[in-house]
Amino acid sequence: MRKEQVLELCTEMATLCDFASALDRVKAVGQAIGLPLVLFRDDLASESSELHIAGRSRWPLSEKFIEFRRVWDKRQYRMKSPVYLACRTQYLPFTWRHDGQGPATIDVSSKNIEFVKTYGILGGLCVPIHAPRGRVGCLHFLDRKGIDLEHCLETHRSALVVAGIYLMNSCLDAAANADVTQAINHLTKREIDCVTLAGRGLTDKQIAKELRFGPGTARFHIDNVMKKLQAQTRVQAVAKAAQLGLIGPIA
Repeated sequence: MRKEQVLELCTEMATLCDFASALDRVKAVGQAIGLPLVLFRDDLASESSELHIAGRSRWPLSEKFIEFRRVWDKRQYRMKSPVYLACRTQYLPFTWRHDGQGPATIDVSSKNIEFVKTYGILGGLCVPIHAPRGRVGCLHFLDRKGIDLEHCLETHRSALVVAGIYLMNSCLDAAANADVTQAINHLTKREIDCVTLAGRGLTDKQIAKELRFGPGTARFHIDNVMKKLQAQTRVQAVAKAAQLGLIGPIA
């Protein structure tokens, strides 16, 4: 299928109203680029995040895939996968091969890669998806025929980024995001200043000295941040503020 047609398949995902339909469309994209086996995980950090196989959302899963997923979860490959580790640090799609050809970040000698090879997987084209609040997902097109993954990526890079974004968007909770947006809008500049300095490791006394007011005032502002972001502790308030992009990276 031509490059423009694949891109059209992906951009049309904006009109799909549910996650199952989005997964089916990603399956069609995989078939169009010669990589019909497509897996998706919406949150690499969560144990409750399910490993989905595109195109099978409306039908029972095969016993082979159920066994694959059982072993994958039992051996905790979610945390050990070199592909998933690369997703956490890269923003653009990348390729990997079981013979070591691909990004240097992929350790093909790992037990994880050895495991997927037993299922006939020769490599893959992976689309990292960095969503709001620090969530990182992975859209993974797997190769079982030895196709030219680098050429495929070069041809369809933009389309695959679009597909990943729309697929992730289809499984996010819009109502929950609306509540967070309202909380952010009610944070004052002083509250953001205080939680930013707290994220850098400063105490209330040090924050007060930096911003030229009393320690009690610093504590007051951070308490307000905790309430508005529904955080139980000071540490959680800093973590949530960092997730929301309010204080920048925590060095």
